[in-house]
Amino acid sequence: MEYMIGDFSKISRLSIKTLRYYHECGLLAPVRIDNTTGYRFYDENSLERVRIIEELKDFEFSLKEIKSILENCSDDSDIKEYIVSKAEEVKGKIQKYNEIDKKLEAFIYVKLAESTSASFIEHSGKEEDLNMANRTSDIIIKNIPDIISASIRFKGKYMEVGKIFSKIYKNCGRYSAGAPFSLYYDNDYKDEDADIEVCVPVKKIINEEGIECKMLKGGKAITILHKGSYDLLGESYKTLIDYINSSNSKIIAPSREVYLKGPGIILPRNPKKYITEIQMLIEE
Repeated sequence: MEYMIGDFSKISRLSIKTLRYYHECGLLAPVRIDNTTGYRFYDENSLERVRIIEELKDFEFSLKEIKSILENCSDDSDIKEYIVSKAEEVKGKIQKYNEIDKKLEAFIYVKLAESTSASFIEHSGKEEDLNMANRTSDIIIKNIPDIISASIRFKGKYMEVGKIFSKIYKNCGRYSAGAPFSLYYDNDYKDEDADIEVCVPVKKIINEEGIECKMLKGGKAITILHKGSYDLLGESYKTLIDYINSSNSKIIAPSREVYLKGPGIILPRNPKKYITEIQMLIEE
């Protein structure tokens, strides 16, 4: 039985515009066109071809690819090569988008951790915290809580810390729960082979290859808030060390640098706006 294009549109669930486009691109031709009226007619075989086209579209084949398949394949065995090739293409896209997804998550959770920390500094109701935020020379003694951290310990240069953070956030960003920080195990400044552990607080113990996840013990700490470039951290360390020496406090290694506000991930931030809290645990 033949159907005029309007009726065939209802049966096939394709608009007249789509049927005309399929005709123009050689994908689905009418079985005949009336010479007088120009009306297009379709039949049962046309409906089967529509079914095949729609199924291949569900597999993400382009119309150009579908046309090639219909022109070159007579049964399922002929189409196998196209299907295998499409499956590999889809796997490649999945891998690519998984990588993009991890990067986006890392970006989102780094910004979330940073904004949470900044919000704490700017809006805390505790007078000592407000003073600490506004005066970089103030020494604050406080209790640091235990923290679950995802970390990577390495020996290298201080400038390598950033890329290590990127690796941790790429794999663990969705679990982040606060401002990132570094632990420094050396008693002195080192140009090479500095013993550093890069840490990201996380909500729970997680398993990621190459990343250690553990409970990091807190305790009583002498701290100072440094505002400005990392190049000037020495000034805040001096204030901190002077206080420690004058108070006869005994330090428990390692020292910590908590990066409450650091370089932007995409848009660079003025180093003058960096906020770093230096923490040194002491014996009680």
